[in-house]
Amino acid sequence: MSGLCLIVLAACATTSQILPIQPKLDVSAMPGRGAGKTLSVAVIDARPGQFIGYREPRDKSTAITAAPEALENIQRTIETAYAELGFELVAPGAAADVVLEVKLVELDYHLERDGVIRNLRTAATLKATSVLKTKTVKGTYRDAQAKETVIKPSLYENAATLNTHLDAAMLALVSDDRLTSEDW
Repeated sequence: MSGLCLIVLAACATTSQILPIQPKLDVSAMPGRGAGKTLSVAVIDARPGQFIGYREPRDKSTAITAAPEALENIQRTIETAYAELGFELVAPGAAADVVLEVKLVELDYHLERDGVIRNLRTAATLKATSVLKTKTVKGTYRDAQAKETVIKPSLYENAATLNTHLDAAMLALVSDDRLTSEDW
């Protein structure tokens, strides 16, 4: 029986993963600054493809990708945060005081092996372009980490890590007053 369990566990450890991207932002401590200004948000996947990385670098069957609803979840989270800050959301393409385009440029998972130690680097990067009445503002928001591990992270752990990176990058974006204010 234990031999069968080991075979099953080994097979599970080398499968591909489709990560649920479900970022969360808490802007309750931020001062409201929207004051009814209209805001249009468009989120675009600017990555070259859906591929994030490999759980095992030498095994191409262990690809990691994001679930198809990832962009919708990122857009909804950003819109909700700005609404909580007092902005009135309008549809992309509609006239707005602030037109914000957010590009997902990186979701990265890079694993290297050094004997039994796995060196894992993960990151998320967003680029924003905000068009206001008198100016255009650009910003890049990134969060990353490197760690050593012996055990290959699970689907849950990989999703949690990349969602944490997205949370941090998105919080930095939403916190950047330059994107929504003419005063900077």
